[in-house]
Amino acid sequence: MSALPAAPAAFTGREDEVAELLNALDPGSGGGSESVVISAVAGLGGVGKTALALCVAHAARECGWFAGGALFVDLRGYDEVPVTADQAVLALLRALGVGDADLPPTADEQYARYRAELSAREPVLILLDNASDPAQIAPLLPGEGGGHRVLVTSREVQDSLPVRQFRVDGLAPDASRELIDQSLRRYDPGDRRVADEPEAVRQLAELCGHLPLALLIVSALLRRGRQRPIATLVSKLEVASDRVRALRFKGVDQYGKNLSLRPVLDMMYARLEPELAQAFRQLGQAPGDSIGIGPATNLTALVPEHLEPLLDELTAASLLTAASGAGRWVMHDLVRLYARTVSAEDSESRNEAAHARLRLLNYYCQGSLSAKALIQRLPDGIPDHFEGQLHQAVTWLDSERTGLLAAARWTDTDNEVQSRLAVGLTLSLDSYLDHRHAFQDWATVAESACDASRRFRILLAEAMASDGLGLALNGLRRFEEAIDAIHRARRLYEGLGDREGQAKTWNNLGLVLRALRRNDESVEAYAHSARLYTEVGKPFKAALVRGNLGVTLGHMGRLDEARTALEAACGAHVKLNDTKGEATVQNGLGVVLHDLGQLEESVTALTRALGLFAELGDWHNRAKAWNNLGITLRTLGQFDDGLAAHTRARDWCAFLGDRHTEASAWANMGNSLSDLCRFEEALFAARRALTLYEALDDTHLATNVRHNIDVIHQADLRPHP
Repeated sequence: MSALPAAPAAFTGREDEVAELLNALDPGSGGGSESVVISAVAGLGGVGKTALALCVAHAARECGWFAGGALFVDLRGYDEVPVTADQAVLALLRALGVGDADLPPTADEQYARYRAELSAREPVLILLDNASDPAQIAPLLPGEGGGHRVLVTSREVQDSLPVRQFRVDGLAPDASRELIDQSLRRYDPGDRRVADEPEAVRQLAELCGHLPLALLIVSALLRRGRQRPIATLVSKLEVASDRVRALRFKGVDQYGKNLSLRPVLDMMYARLEPELAQAFRQLGQAPGDSIGIGPATNLTALVPEHLEPLLDELTAASLLTAASGAGRWVMHDLVRLYARTVSAEDSESRNEAAHARLRLLNYYCQGSLSAKALIQRLPDGIPDHFEGQLHQAVTWLDSERTGLLAAARWTDTDNEVQSRLAVGLTLSLDSYLDHRHAFQDWATVAESACDASRRFRILLAEAMASDGLGLALNGLRRFEEAIDAIHRARRLYEGLGDREGQAKTWNNLGLVLRALRRNDESVEAYAHSARLYTEVGKPFKAALVRGNLGVTLGHMGRLDEARTALEAACGAHVKLNDTKGEATVQNGLGVVLHDLGQLEESVTALTRALGLFAELGDWHNRAKAWNNLGITLRTLGQFDDGLAAHTRARDWCAFLGDRHTEASAWANMGNSLSDLCRFEEALFAARRALTLYEALDDTHLATNVRHNIDVIHQADLRPHP
């Protein structure tokens, strides 16, 4: 006996889930024949629970585990009129061979007959699909004995029943691609669009949130328009005002279900109590891919003890997923889009959503400003949310980074209050983004802040954002654009009569000019900065600028002047308790001391820098200090130690994505390996450095490495290849 529908025609990417469910159904793993094992599969509507359950059920039958047969009933729990247990038991009795004439007259007698029929059979697999209420499930469970198994699918967690619960999420990217390919090539074996348009397929799967229902819908749309490229559908979905509603196709799937996503989510939303529905809409405003308890409490204006039960209910309803690690939740991309859509459908919901975003922005601004005060050692007066602990502040910023960056781009709106807060958030994040060398992220949010400040004529904010944009572009080695942005900031500060702001821009301009090896101009820019800081009564800041000046003087070979400037700057940073500034200056001082031939002092300075950078968790600059220490150790004749330092720098830079410093570390490794007469390895390292410098378009250092390669060849007494 088998009442199972056919296995899904297109099915992929669920190998782990299939294995886990089969293990649960295996008579040899569930406690013996006297135990009724109930497995429940929960997940978002459209995630493929029915397809998974049917695939597993057919596989279990093929294993010979259920000689008594398999039963299937669609409980239609999310239709307007769900199937009741009383209705379902009649269908199950008929599937068991009980004719209408033999059906008992009352429901209680029918359930008793159902259990009796099962007890007389060998093990039976019972698949209860689309349950929405435990009351649909409990009466249909078999009695003790017989080795029967029950498999339930539901959009909601069935935690009131004695089930083994499984959660199903979206597909992995490769599985999404395979599902689209299967769907197209089954219809037309000659359809090569998936193979021919890999990037468009990747984008399409992302737009579908890797949700199987959405993937099957776009596959149907592609079959209907099989002469059009996949990129055309991608473009259409990207500009759709309501992507969830756009994911629909006239017709049904192989199980008779409509190919439309919006009704699925509408039904899930309609089942929420008013307070839960409001929390769902508010949480849908979250800008990141996951949300912590802090942002969630601000979005909903609820204290944690009132919010957490709602989060549990939304998780049980598969509208949220508990993220790995405590205290974070994820809302599927398409569910988030749906929440924002229903939030815009009436004025009350729109106001509710706007206030939720403002509360979140205020929370983010307060936290990021408090963190900035710790990173920059700003004067007292800024509320401390992190108990004075820099590590705690940076950990919070790291955990909220995606949300912070997305919220900082909430500037494309006519809501001036929201835009001003988003701009303020960008300005509060600059020190953190610099600390993490997140220059592309910094440039993106700084450009948004510049545009919004210009649109609302917030001149001081525009100046600050333009200056930050210049530093971000400098980090990206887009030097000419950086100079333009910093000059724009300087002109704005001039118009505002802000001489301290002008001093800051001259200092930053000096950094960019030094990177361009325009050292004379860099020295002139630093001189402007130091003079302005002195004139406005900021002598300590003038001393700090001289630290940057000292590095440039070192590059110019003016080593005694460089040492004097750097030592003065170091003293200023120590007095200000500015750990980051002291570490940076010690690193520069170590290089100058090396060039002066004062090698032991160089080691001392660089070791101090390494310790301070470690204290700060600044792994980017710590890698640079390792690289510089390796040079000094090599000069001291400690070739193995020098090589180890360069190797550590290379490994950290490769991990962090700092390709320029990685190239420098490879080049220095080549020199150290050559000193150790390991010429083949030296050539490999030097060529790796050359490849990186050429990719970065740094012709000056690429030329230096080519010279090093020649030197290594000569040392090895080998002809050029």
